[in-house]
Amino acid sequence: MNRFLPLLAAAVLAGCSNDSPDPTAEPDATSAAAASAVLETLQAEDIGGAALAGELSCAFSERGADGPLLVAAADVLDGARAEGVLRLGPSTLRLRAAETGGFNAMVHGARFTSGDLAAAVVVTSLAPLADAESPPLPARLEISTPSGSQQIEGEWTCGP
Repeated sequence: MNRFLPLLAAAVLAGCSNDSPDPTAEPDATSAAAASAVLETLQAEDIGGAALAGELSCAFSERGADGPLLVAAADVLDGARAEGVLRLGPSTLRLRAAETGGFNAMVHGARFTSGDLAAAVVVTSLAPLADAESPPLPARLEISTPSGSQQIEGEWTCGP
């Protein structure tokens, strides 16, 4: 469950420095220790500390996991841009949706970026995995960096 490619840390270090050309980009807490970071399950304090803007959220969880690997939130406005968070070792990484479209644009998958890192949630079937108000859908988390990519099978759950 707590596995991921070490190349991800190198891309984070290269793509998310404090001298980012985007003045609205928030620097993340990367360090030399992040060189061996792995994708970790988000804890409640990680999600709360990210202070994601938005009234509704979605979460990607690996099958059988005890928590999400990625959480994103957005308002229900067509011009809104979702924000997300994932955890690399001891640090959290803020993400932004590649496109506007608000919450509705995330329901059937979304693409997020942070520097050279791209995280895409691809819904692989519209058949729900449970009978609930906001049922999870089968999905795959695809992480890409200039150094390579990784895919993790799981589920994408969106709702209140």
